[in-house]
Amino acid sequence: MNPYSYLSLITALTALVASILGPLVTLSVARRQFKANVLSTNRQKWIDTFRDRVAELLSFMSAAQVIKRASAGDWRGGAGPVSDNPALADRLEKVFMAIAQIQLLTKALEPEHQALNDAIGAALSYLEADELRETELSGRLVEITRLGRGIIRHEWGRVKRGV
Repeated sequence: MNPYSYLSLITALTALVASILGPLVTLSVARRQFKANVLSTNRQKWIDTFRDRVAELLSFMSAAQVIKRASAGDWRGGAGPVSDNPALADRLEKVFMAIAQIQLLTKALEPEHQALNDAIGAALSYLEADELRETELSGRLVEITRLGRGIIRHEWGRVKRGV
């Protein structure tokens, strides 16, 4: 066989391999990109929902503290003023709804998520206490804000990386 035949054979085999591998590589890249886009979109929705629930919780807890401060009767964990004020009952229900949603959105095994849920539990206990514990509650609300921002920042970094 002459050297030009080998060269023609090598060229033909290279073209054959490229025609087979090209679409496979393209398909693999497309699948990986689709998966990254879906994950990023879902993670962005999670971030939006999480941020909204944390903000809602902070708002409701602050409002409940103002109502508690102005309450003339027994607080009894919020049950005292609720009997006289149906709007307060609605607010307290929303506090518990926001807490439940945040707990469902967080991962129990993640230390930062666990710290957030612990801070929420502590803030709720201060809010439920009969005595006015504004300083402690305010500190916990600041902690909830800090932890929520940290979780959002971490998840946003994952969105930007497409992971």
